[in-house]
Parts: sequence; C-alpha cells; structure tokens
Amino acid sequence: MREEPGKPIRGSDFIFGDKPGGFGARFFVDESGRIVGKVSLDASKQGPPDHAHGGALIALIDEAMGACAWYHGHRVVAAGLQFNLRRPVPLNLEVSVIAQVDRVDGRKVYTSGTILLPDEAVAVEGTGLFIEAPQYFGFEGFNPFRPTEDRPKPH
Repeated sequence: MREEPGKPIRGSDFIFGDKPGGFGARFFVDESGRIVGKVSLDASKQGPPDHAHGGALIALIDEAMGACAWYHGHRVVAAGLQFNLRRPVPLNLEVSVIAQVDRVDGRKVYTSGTILLPDEAVAVEGTGLFIEAPQYFGFEGFNPFRPTEDRPKPH
C-alpha cells in the first residue's frame, strides 16, 4: 500500500490496528486539512461473497469524519450519521477514504466523507453531525488523532 502525502494520524485500534482484528487503515492529513487514506479490506471484513461488508465500509467513513473533526480541535461524539452505499467494494482492492469538516455551528460539527474505488467511482458516501463534548475525553488538550509528536502530554 502506498503512503499518502501529509501528516500520518492515529486513532482507534478498531480501524488502525493490524488485520484481522483491525482494518490496517492508514490515514493522513492533506494540505487542505482533509483526512485521506488508503485501505483494502480482507476476508475478515467480508459481507456478500468476495465483497466488503457495508458496516465495515461505514465504520471507515465514520472514523475518517470523526478524525477530521478531532484533528481540527473539536472533541466530539457522533450524534447523527447518514450513509449511502453506491457500489460494492471487492475484497483486497485498495480504496481511498476521504473526509472533511464542512462547517461548524456552535457545538455542532458537520462533516462528509467518501470511499472511492480505484477508478474514482464513489462506492460509499456519508455525512455526519458531531457534537463537541470535551467533558468525556481525558485531560485538556487530549487528541488521539493528532500525530504523536503534536500531542500534548497529561499533567
């Protein structure tokens, strides 16, 4: 799998952990502040024969959208997520995951994300409403989606 340009980020072991338990995803922050990544799903994430499970694809976009909100300093929880599965995704095919923050309105952070097939066709698209809720997340400044070298240390 080739690396994307930009700063690598970390997140949940569910998405970033090694296969078969995790997805083995690698996400980066591009020059415009979007989350971008590449991943291929193996048989441990199978739904229909030889294709990725829709829930696995949705989990990838959810993580990317939340990571983007967190990366931009919004300590959020998901409040509303909507997804459209447009095309099946074959197993072991490297796809692109892209997410961005579309707007912020007070404590509400609106995001969108897509999974693209190698020919740039949209396989899955989603939107998210995330709510800032820093009281639930560790010490002030805690942000698991920032590159390790950018993370503040607990007091």
